[in-house]
Amino acid sequence: EQLVPNALFADGSAAAVLGQNPDDTSGRCWRILETRSRLFDDTGDVMTWHVGDHGFEMTLSPKVPEIVAGSAGPWVEQWLDEHGLTFGDVGAWAIHPGGPRIVSGLAARLGLDEDAVSASLDVLRHRGNMSSATVLFVLERLWRNGAGSPCVAMSFGPGLIAEGALLG
Repeated sequence: EQLVPNALFADGSAAAVLGQNPDDTSGRCWRILETRSRLFDDTGDVMTWHVGDHGFEMTLSPKVPEIVAGSAGPWVEQWLDEHGLTFGDVGAWAIHPGGPRIVSGLAARLGLDEDAVSASLDVLRHRGNMSSATVLFVLERLWRNGAGSPCVAMSFGPGLIAEGALLG
């Protein structure tokens, strides 16, 4: 039962350096405009983590990509609308690449082309899914490539929950 979940995850660690520099006019730094969390209804059993006697024990339903695409899309749309933004206004998307079906399903729901999610897919292809750290690798790739703003960063985890950051 633990073979598939354990085979899905790669090793990686990341950190973010946050600070305040009101004198920065380079446009190279993103500001955290807002963060949001959303626990999707009736999804408590589709992804779970338990600490067991031999490490983390995970359950993972094959329905996760479908639920993410169906639930995160409307959530992000409402969130952006509150800021006077649409999907087309977003300059960069950092979607946690939990798997290719998560990225492609969410991209289809948001109407994003392959270029918009290429950083997420590149990180997945070259590094794998490193759980929580993965979205920071995506953000780093976007930043190095001079991605525009605003940037929407999203990760998904047990519960099933979405965590988001709007960066500008």
